[in-house]
Amino acid sequence: MFEVKDGSRILQFSGHLLGESSSWRRGSVRWIEFKLYRTENGKYILSRVGVSLVFHSSTCPLVKRYGLSESQPHEIKEFAMPCEECDPERDLPILFPEKDRTWAQVSDDAEPVLDALYKYDQNGARYLTHVAQRLLEEAAEVDEQIDSVYRVEIIS
Repeated sequence: MFEVKDGSRILQFSGHLLGESSSWRRGSVRWIEFKLYRTENGKYILSRVGVSLVFHSSTCPLVKRYGLSESQPHEIKEFAMPCEECDPERDLPILFPEKDRTWAQVSDDAEPVLDALYKYDQNGARYLTHVAQRLLEEAAEVDEQIDSVYRVEIIS
């Protein structure tokens, strides 16, 4: 049984993990993690988590912009890093950590998975990030439908 978070919701399902990919690099304070599943009934579940290790002081303008909630210092992730703008001390009585942002999509077939992973540049050109490509490459090795929509694009 798998569990995937979508904001404040939890999706539970039985199935298989088709692939996973992360943009994490040594020294990163923020990154994206993707996982792609196929349920026993053939639906696809695409999960994206925006991970952050950054925390702020109460005076930081990003606290209001991001809608961050206060936490006690002992609740801050062990490897969390202070915001470069407000540079808070870890021993302040109240800190404002960035929370992981979760998102998930359920789809009946593979095409919406690919569509959800595309990004668009300022000129409207469509592209896949490296982390999305790695996810699709891994999933395409074990899933025929993902392989088909990822490797062959019909241009009309």
